[in-house]
Amino acid sequence: MEASAASAPSAAHIEPEPREWQPRAVWLGARLLCGVATFFFAAFLFAYFYLRSLNQNHAWKVGSVHPSAGLGLTIAALLVLSAVVFRLGASRPTDTLGAGIAALVMALAAVAVQCIEYTTLGFGPASGGYASVFIGWTAFYILFALACIYWIETQLASLWRARRERISRPVREGVPADDDDLMRAGIEACSFFWAYYAALGVVASIVLYLV
Repeated sequence: MEASAASAPSAAHIEPEPREWQPRAVWLGARLLCGVATFFFAAFLFAYFYLRSLNQNHAWKVGSVHPSAGLGLTIAALLVLSAVVFRLGASRPTDTLGAGIAALVMALAAVAVQCIEYTTLGFGPASGGYASVFIGWTAFYILFALACIYWIETQLASLWRARRERISRPVREGVPADDDDLMRAGIEACSFFWAYYAALGVVASIVLYLV
C-alpha cells in the first residue's frame, strides 16, 4: 500500500511585476506627494485669511509685526532658481550632476537666509494671528525643504556613484539598463516635486510679505 501524506495545496505562481512599473510608481509617487504638500500648506493659507478677516479685538497684528520683505523674497528667488536649474538639469543627463549640485547649494542658501530672518524678527508667535501663521508656515516650510534637500542629495549621490563605477570598471558597462531607468525616474520625480514645492514657496511669499 502506497503511503500518502496530506499536504496543503501549492500556492499559485505569482508573476513578477514588469520592470517598467517601478519607474512609473516613482513618477506617480512624486505627483501624489505634491497633493500631500498642497493640502498640508492649504491649512496655513486658510488660517491666514480666516484670522485676518475676523481680526477679533484687533489681534491680527499686535505691536510691530513687519518681517523683512527683502529677505522673504530672496528666499523665494533662491528656491525658484534652485528648482529651475535642477529641473533643466534633469532633462539633460550630461548636465544633471552639475545642475543638481548648483541647485543643492542654492537650496541650502535659502535655508540659511530663512534662519537669518528669524534672528531679525522683532516678534514671536504670540504677537497676533499674523505672527503665529508666519512662524508656523515658514518653520514647517523650511523643515520640509530640508527633507527635499536630503532627497536631492541622495539622487545626486546615486548618480555620482554610478558614473564612478563606469569609470573604474569599464568592462561592466555601467549599471544595468533597468537601474538606469529607475535612476532617471528618481531624478525626474525629485526635480518635479522640488519645482512644485518651490512654487508653493512663491505663494507663501506673496501671501506673507506682499498681501
